[in-house]
Amino acid sequence: MSISKNLKNFIKNPNKIIFSTISSIIFTLLFAIYNGYLGLRYSDSWGVSIFIYYLCLIFARLLVISIEIKNKQSSDLSNIRKKIYIGMSIFMFFIDLCLFAPITLMIIYPKDFVYGLIPSIVVAVYTTYKITMAIVNYNKTKKIDNLSYKFLRELSVVDALVSILTLQHTLIMANGGMTQDMMILSSITSLAILSTIIIFSILSMINSIKKQPKAEL
Repeated sequence: MSISKNLKNFIKNPNKIIFSTISSIIFTLLFAIYNGYLGLRYSDSWGVSIFIYYLCLIFARLLVISIEIKNKQSSDLSNIRKKIYIGMSIFMFFIDLCLFAPITLMIIYPKDFVYGLIPSIVVAVYTTYKITMAIVNYNKTKKIDNLSYKFLRELSVVDALVSILTLQHTLIMANGGMTQDMMILSSITSLAILSTIIIFSILSMINSIKKQPKAEL
């Protein structure tokens, strides 16, 4: 089988989202640790906040995967998925709302330090990877009714959007720090991305629940 066919099968096979999610957890953990290190080294509230945020993402992914595997043969699997989906969606919604705090601190009380080039490269690579995986996972799950897979897909999208926020912050810190012009631009883009995350999370939850068979409700 050709490489193109293998890639096509990987993208279209929803069951392989478990494998890609495990890979994502590993990369996310390394990225979280790196941001935590930068946050502690430079006393940067954004780095520390993102470290905590990504730990929450990892927890959510691990919980969904473990429940999916543990209850694979359960006759009540659909209802289990629904309960976990609703609970974890609400959990992540409030975690996303908490991002307002570090964004506000980043904009109103910018730190007087400058990152080097390496953090910019690391964050840029991670952001590219997350955007790619979000697209792949979306294609895998857009036509299936498995709420566990839908939740993992939504997390991939949110993860990619938050990584864009982190990339923005890192690039600003790598190019002289927060100036007045950058403060205005950063305020607009940060609030726009965060609003997108919150709206996307709410609409995804509503649409996913509505599409479930009535027998599961």
